[in-house]
Amino acid sequence: MVNTGVYVRVSTDEQAREGFSIRAQEEKLRAYATLKEWNIFSVYADEGISGKDIEGRPAIKQMLADVTSGKVKNVLVYKIDRLTRSTKNLIELVEMFNTHNCAFNSLSESIDTSSATGRMFLKIVGIFAEFERENLSERTRLGFERKAKEGYTLCGRISSFGYDRENGNRIQEINEEEAATVRRIFKMYLNDDFTFTHIADTLNKENVATKLNKVWNARGVRNILSNPNYVGKVRYSMEDETRYFEADGHHTPIVDETTYYQAQEKISKIQKITKTKRPTEQVYFCGVLYCKLCGGKYTTHWQHRKDTATGKTITHVSYRCLNNNPEPYKNCNAKIIAHSKVEKAFENYLANYEDCQTQAEKPQHDNSAEIATMTAEVKQIEKKTAEIINLFVASAIDFNTYQGMVKASNERRGELESRLILLQNAQKEKAITYTSKDIITNFRKNWGKLKNEERLQFMQKFIKKVIVYSNPEKYHGDVVIDEILFNEF
Repeated sequence: MVNTGVYVRVSTDEQAREGFSIRAQEEKLRAYATLKEWNIFSVYADEGISGKDIEGRPAIKQMLADVTSGKVKNVLVYKIDRLTRSTKNLIELVEMFNTHNCAFNSLSESIDTSSATGRMFLKIVGIFAEFERENLSERTRLGFERKAKEGYTLCGRISSFGYDRENGNRIQEINEEEAATVRRIFKMYLNDDFTFTHIADTLNKENVATKLNKVWNARGVRNILSNPNYVGKVRYSMEDETRYFEADGHHTPIVDETTYYQAQEKISKIQKITKTKRPTEQVYFCGVLYCKLCGGKYTTHWQHRKDTATGKTITHVSYRCLNNNPEPYKNCNAKIIAHSKVEKAFENYLANYEDCQTQAEKPQHDNSAEIATMTAEVKQIEKKTAEIINLFVASAIDFNTYQGMVKASNERRGELESRLILLQNAQKEKAITYTSKDIITNFRKNWGKLKNEERLQFMQKFIKKVIVYSNPEKYHGDVVIDEILFNEF
């Protein structure tokens, strides 16, 4: 027998006006429960209390606690409005019942989750619940938007660097110590012509902490310089350009508008001339070059000059260690190395490479059995999904159960199909294993014949690291490769 919680309620006004007593409700509900052969676990009665909301009703709170703990698996009321008069609360309660596998029944409205009508009611409630959630999200977004337009900060626990905000205060207040650093960052960028990285290094060497007591980096400096908060603005929806706007805030600016917009103009110009740091056909060693002296990575370095005789622009391509900063913030003394010298050193290294120990070849794996098993499981999932749909159409399962079952099936099917594609492609291709000897031999034989695009592909496929250094005193500026680390296959 199903443990049933009988809930009854009446307000003082209803008792006087309609004679709608607690006892009358209880008698009818007990009789109905007997007819249905339900075991009455407990009768929960709130007398003389309004049904406007759940707060202030001790009996219903006890019933919900018993539902949550699994003691009650069925809730029975005389009318829905005995449970609550609030649509929002009703939606929340029915969702809570579903979560804990608790049925819900109303005698007057003939709502019984064991019947088609009752299940239809729950589906309708589910639709309203989804609508309510979307509506709440929309209202929250509009609330934030209105707050920003009125000039109040949208920051949560952490304010922008340079400001503090106490709980409950909608206006940020200046943190004088941090504000001094903000003004200094603008000064270093505009007056001293420091780069983002140079500014970050300066602050780190002086142990100036960020808002979260972390170290500065180039991105953090740029964010400071690009933040309109410092000229008294409040910005909204940074992640969506179509909804983004700035409004005048109530907080005190830290820098003047002239300084701020001069920084924006300078940043915009830098964006237009910044070179990519990704490997390309011209710089196919980018991404694999590492410094022998400090272990840091090399980045590309471009120099452009005009040939006085022809008037054409000549580009020199080099690589620079990322830790080789301007004086006095230099962390590595590695020299800038030309691409042509790296290529020559690479060819010399391959020509003199002797450590060609062969790795054990991996046996070719037959994926046929695994492919057959997964294909059969996909077909089984398709069949199961069709059955779930039929159950929902026949009202044998509720909407939430249907949604959950279909979602789980689709997720598993997606995993299987992705894996099948990989296995089927691997099955079609002949298994190829590479050893260090294979790679070196291939390089020696083909390197000189390859185009730049093919060299780039070669490097990305086979090479993990090329560790280099340049010692002008000993090697007259020539690049020396200390070691090449190959990708594992």
